Amino acid sequence: MASSRRPDVSAAAAALGVALAVALVAVWVAGAPASDAGLTGGEGHPRERLPLAVHAPALGDAALDGAARRAVEDWNRLAEGALGRPAFAWAEGPERAQVVIAVEPRQGERLMGETHLRVEDGGRIGVPVRIVLREPAPRGRTAPDVLLYQVLAHELGHALGLEHVRDPRSLMCCVPGSVDFGDPAQRQAYVEARRRPDVSTVRGQLAEHYARFWGLR
Repeated sequence: MASSRRPDVSAAAAALGVALAVALVAVWVAGAPASDAGLTGGEGHPRERLPLAVHAPALGDAALDGAARRAVEDWNRLAEGALGRPAFAWAEGPERAQVVIAVEPRQGERLMGETHLRVEDGGRIGVPVRIVLREPAPRGRTAPDVLLYQVLAHELGHALGLEHVRDPRSLMCCVPGSVDFGDPAQRQAYVEARRRPDVSTVRGQLAEHYARFWGLR
């Protein structure tokens, strides 16, 4: 909307329906109390552990179930190209899974996904990793299945050890405060990336992360 004064950033984002979930990563350092400090970029899984066994519950909706499958499949295609092996394989049940996905009722409008993990010696991520998704609801022009795909794909990145980045176009956006919603170009890039989430935007981040973690550089 045209305006002679600078728009309120939070109101503009809400009106566009593109305020990204506050995607939290709860990290435990072995033997230490829970912390919300987040990933540092030094955490990951040993090469021989991939693909990680993952389980997602049936959501009772074909579009949502399809979105969850696509999120996992898209990560696998990306990882096969970037790492030479898939990231995930479907487990028969949650008791056999190394990444357990759960869906819980919404708690407010912003929090839509959380990843709970613990970090062991050497930055090795302990398993199982638990991803909690909040029940998706339409957000502006973004349909629930697109929203679920976006949030789950983002949280799967955290399960692999990827931290937030500053690029508004990235699936792993964003470092808090890194997007200037008063800048039309940044705002538009952010909006489009949320409406059309794309796992391939983190190919470079994934490859560099595991080259470093596996000691390939």
